[in-house]
Amino acid sequence: MKLWLDAFAHDWDAALEASVRSRVATVVYYPGARRDGGSDGTWLRITPAKGEPWTGVFSSDNYPGWLNVVASWPDPRTLFVAAGGLPYLVAADDPDTWSRLDRPAARRFEPVGALALLLDTAVLAAYDGDGLAWESDDVSGAEWLGVLDDEVHLRRADTLLRVSLRHGRTVTEPLSW
Repeated sequence: MKLWLDAFAHDWDAALEASVRSRVATVVYYPGARRDGGSDGTWLRITPAKGEPWTGVFSSDNYPGWLNVVASWPDPRTLFVAAGGLPYLVAADDPDTWSRLDRPAARRFEPVGALALLLDTAVLAAYDGDGLAWESDDVSGAEWLGVLDDEVHLRRADTLLRVSLRHGRTVTEPLSW
């Protein structure tokens, strides 16, 4: 993993398995939450606030330019893992509770207030503690500029795209600079 991000309050700890000296009895392979083996990938030691530590092995696609990050999530018991492919969401206290986000080519993760923003090649999606809050209109080819007030600003060629943080409505206008 290239990046660790404490983006939101959470009730678990994670570390690269190689950096932890002791071993744990439970090793879970994703996708599938299998205990009998699976694809190699990113090995993480997960320590929930309550319960026993376990190791998660997250299959890595390692597509160039795709997101590589381990982060906290708006739901404090959830771990976000992107390993160069479709990102995983896993409950730190229940490794059998997991899903993959349908964010093809996710390339940026940004925490903004209570939202986790994921920019992929087509849309900007916002997630809150309950799941998907909104998606922007098509922002294909856009580059992240930043957040200003209650909007995300993206740039595509000579166009500014302003995405509302409240509902994802996307406004485009010619760049004035």
